[in-house]
Amino acid sequence: MKTLLKQLASESAIYGISSMLTKVIGIFLVPLYTRLLTPADYGSLNLVNSTFYFIIVLAVFALDSASARWFYDTHDIEDRKKTISSWFWFQMIASIVFAFIIILGSSFISRIILNETKPLLFIIPALGLLANVLPGMVTNWLRFQRKAIHTVIFTVSNVLLNIGLNILFVLYLKWGVMGVLAALLISNAVASIYVFAIMMDWIKPQYFSMIRLKEMLKYAMPLIPTSIAFWIMNSSSSFIIEHFHGKSEVGLYSIGAMLASAVTMVVGAFQMAWGPFAFSIIDKPEAKQTYSFVLTIYSMAMCFVALVVALFAKEALMIFTTKEYQVAFLVAGILAFNGIIYGYAYIATVGTSIVKDNKPLAIAVLVAACITGILYFLLVPYFKKEGAAISSALGYLFVPIYIFYRAQKVWPIPYKFMLSIVINLSAILLFITSLFLMNGNLWFEIAVKFILIIIYIILMIVLLKKYYPEINLSKFRTKI
Repeated sequence: MKTLLKQLASESAIYGISSMLTKVIGIFLVPLYTRLLTPADYGSLNLVNSTFYFIIVLAVFALDSASARWFYDTHDIEDRKKTISSWFWFQMIASIVFAFIIILGSSFISRIILNETKPLLFIIPALGLLANVLPGMVTNWLRFQRKAIHTVIFTVSNVLLNIGLNILFVLYLKWGVMGVLAALLISNAVASIYVFAIMMDWIKPQYFSMIRLKEMLKYAMPLIPTSIAFWIMNSSSSFIIEHFHGKSEVGLYSIGAMLASAVTMVVGAFQMAWGPFAFSIIDKPEAKQTYSFVLTIYSMAMCFVALVVALFAKEALMIFTTKEYQVAFLVAGILAFNGIIYGYAYIATVGTSIVKDNKPLAIAVLVAACITGILYFLLVPYFKKEGAAISSALGYLFVPIYIFYRAQKVWPIPYKFMLSIVINLSAILLFITSLFLMNGNLWFEIAVKFILIIIYIILMIVLLKKYYPEINLSKFRTKI
């Protein structure tokens, strides 16, 4: 198990470095955006992006998930090419159809969503649907082959190009929101040229298989309502907030979510490594013990990251934004903890994925979306952006709970659930404690937050000693 965990840690670290670099580089743009874009501008950008997230869900049709399952069903390269090529041509054709419809109706769509006529804000990302197909596929294709370093190089290069174009369009040309969208379109178009060169032999029309596509679509079908439900939980809040409180409040929610995305990027690094790793060790005798220990370590590590982000969200906003954005710190704190929840669901789906049953995930997310949607209308009118953040967190919580319940019935794993619950509650309570200790004195608050982090670390060491006495922590303490 030790060797397997080192392998997972190594790949997670590589993906994590990519996410961290991407985030650090992206943060460079925050002072630029918050000084050149008003909260209302941020709100408009968020509404446009949320609209296209929904379109992408329909265009991809969950074939990214289906392709992973069929890719690992065989070691035959020719057969694997059928999977990738079938996915590519379906998504490309779907993207062309959606882009055509959106471009034709851009003025009408703009009036409905933004309450103003700005068709270019929808035409540009409509073209981006086509430019995004190959860059969106290549990271999955590389991960399937366990090429973590290549994935990192591609991701970071694309982000650097995007940032350079943002500086040109937003800072120098003053294109505002349109500049942000244009930068993404062009960077993905350039990336598509490179991706086509390395994937050309995998996406040839000759490898397209209608039989394979039908099989994958059948597998993916239950995931479509799931993907739409995820969109409801992640993106529909922008439309609810805009309806009750306007685009400026959406912008503040967006900046809080952006800060909290530091957590989701770390979680995403784990997820990118976890899927291929988990499936690759299914037949090993120590697999179940490995899965169990991963749940504990994930809880400790990700709760630590979420706690740090939540505690210092206020200071981060003071450094990187203007005063009008700093009230978003509480949203960032709530969403930081929300960011780790789906990672639990991702771990839980190991059991259901092994028996190729997506129904538990579909049911969990659909119910969670209903819970979230109801809470949006109950909490957002009174608690604004914070109400949306709380709604999202409470809705998401149902997903891992239900999937773990169902997965344990078909492929039981000896998880230490109570330990993970204690870890999460400890981190959340420490964050809540920090809110009550705020007194307006910056240095006092920073000192208190560092003390709370130390308390968390000590508590985690105590829990590790209690639940895993076989682990030698002396070397760890020496390094610290």
